[in-house]
Amino acid sequence: MMKKNLGFTLVELMIVVGVMGILAAIAIPQYDSYLRKSKRAEAKTALNALAQLQESFYANNGNRYTTKLGTGGLNCHKKGICKNDGGTSASSSDGNYTLGLAVEGNSFTLTATAASSSQVKDASCLVFILDSRARKAAGASGATIASGDPNGCW
Repeated sequence: MMKKNLGFTLVELMIVVGVMGILAAIAIPQYDSYLRKSKRAEAKTALNALAQLQESFYANNGNRYTTKLGTGGLNCHKKGICKNDGGTSASSSDGNYTLGLAVEGNSFTLTATAASSSQVKDASCLVFILDSRARKAAGASGATIASGDPNGCW
């Protein structure tokens, strides 16, 4: 009488490993893409919050905008919008974006530029822009308000 072998053959195990490899090859890039898209919210939230702070500053300080994100200006670091007390630039709360502020005459432009290694791979949405007229733009480096948001980043 022959004893029945219990267990898996090497061929069966290799088939399972192959299927797992195919699933991983599909799932991991999709997951990375999902993470990059979800981190875009950090840039959009920061820009909207800074625009509100800038309008409040304007109303409370003789109808002028500030050129400072940090102390003596918008104090974004004290409000949890940015990490450090920067002059015209600072890091976003999670450090995925560098926030910038430019004031020209009676208008301002806020920018969020991808800074972390994972967000830099988000090539179509590297830069987010919001200005004092609530115009939004986004895109690769070099994006401007005039170029708008061709990739639907906002």
